[in-house]
Amino acid sequence: MKVFIYYLLLVSALLSACTKKVQDITPIDRITPDLVFSTPARMEAAVVGAYDGLQSAEFLSGRTLIYADLLGDDVIDKNNFFADFARFNMLANNGLAANMWSAGYNAIARANRAKVGIEANPGIVSPAKAKEFIAETKFVRAIAHFYLVNFYAQGYTFTADASHPGIPYVTSSFTTNDPAGNVPRATVKQVYDNILLDLNDALTDLPLAQANLSLTKTRGTKAAAAALLSRVYLYKEDWTNAKTIAGRIISGEFGTFTLNASPNGVFGPGKYTTAETIFSIPNSANDNPNTNNALPQHYYETGRGDLTVSQLFLNASTDPYFAADDKRRTLILANTMPSNSGNFYTAKYPDVATRADWAPVIRYAEVLLNYAEAGARLAAGVDADAISKLNMVRDRSRVSAPQYTVASFVTKQDLINAILAERRIELAFEGHRYFDLKRTKSSYTRIDSDRTTVITATYGTDKYILPIPQAEVDKSLGILKQNPGY
Repeated sequence: MKVFIYYLLLVSALLSACTKKVQDITPIDRITPDLVFSTPARMEAAVVGAYDGLQSAEFLSGRTLIYADLLGDDVIDKNNFFADFARFNMLANNGLAANMWSAGYNAIARANRAKVGIEANPGIVSPAKAKEFIAETKFVRAIAHFYLVNFYAQGYTFTADASHPGIPYVTSSFTTNDPAGNVPRATVKQVYDNILLDLNDALTDLPLAQANLSLTKTRGTKAAAAALLSRVYLYKEDWTNAKTIAGRIISGEFGTFTLNASPNGVFGPGKYTTAETIFSIPNSANDNPNTNNALPQHYYETGRGDLTVSQLFLNASTDPYFAADDKRRTLILANTMPSNSGNFYTAKYPDVATRADWAPVIRYAEVLLNYAEAGARLAAGVDADAISKLNMVRDRSRVSAPQYTVASFVTKQDLINAILAERRIELAFEGHRYFDLKRTKSSYTRIDSDRTTVITATYGTDKYILPIPQAEVDKSLGILKQNPGY
């Protein structure tokens, strides 16, 4: 890959670093690479710049979470805004797929540049602080590669040994057009191995908490690395490690996390730093995605209102676990505008006015469900411990439906099905659905913008995954190989 994953002299990282994340650092313009890492403040600004890469409107602050819902079965592209992307009918030069690829590798480039610069300038900060900064760059690098490999490659278990093509795993800092940056695709196993290596390294050196509560929820911490590890292990079907690392979070090893009393207690202004949030991408009135990329713009009725909730999600016949009196239905808004007749929207992202809704990347509810699923799959029968964690999530929204007990399930598969259904409901519209369908090797149908036409996604087919941007393939002169079918 001609990494056109642009080396930022760090000037751009400094200029774009979000002031809400490190309020006491002023970006420094027009400085030479020799000076970029010459002070503790500049080193920290470089690290903040890596997080700013994740915050791209084309990446985790906006479109990436949207795309993971759009490719699933629970939203409808009402206004046909996403065109072929939502219909598994993309061409190799699809601009949406290309923009997300570029944004993801831009974040990786920033992380690598910061890591190399910190390592090359010992003594500017204490050894402990240098390790902490480097751990943060590895955390950013891991999370960016994780999302990219799950969009642009088949799932981990697509082949028995995960030897099928993944994505380039980039760990070096390259200058623009450096021939050394022309990196081929690693196998999916190699990508996951590197993600796990980065996250386990990060877990060792990341702090339990950052300088204040807001930063603790938006920069790498031990809990964030551990929670992401539990997700990565779950996706590769390493149930033992998925359960173990999730259990360490639940036991309080990495801090105190709890579910809010209300299922909507983590969404909307003023609710972003509760004990349920583990890691989010922050936004503010002055630093947010534009009106074509922001979560509230696409998901909320009074924004663009592009994405409506599918009847496949709302109806008991297609989503039988979603009870009619489930409290989470209050997070679903019926239409109030005549032009939106018959449509429903999620209210998880209501801040249309300033587009400042934080993107919820990792919540404690997911950790509980990771633990429950891994435990249920490991057990010989119906696992009571898994049920207890499932109930912790389900019970806060349950009204008249009975609580689950061991007697509720005839087989362990029945329990697994209930856990997967709970993930669908609890984590809806947060960028999980497509990945959960994919890792469980599911073929499924979705409804098109006319609310009538059925679109089928067949597991393992060529267009079940996104194309590698054709411009990147062409620039690589044959080193970066395109996905089949494109």
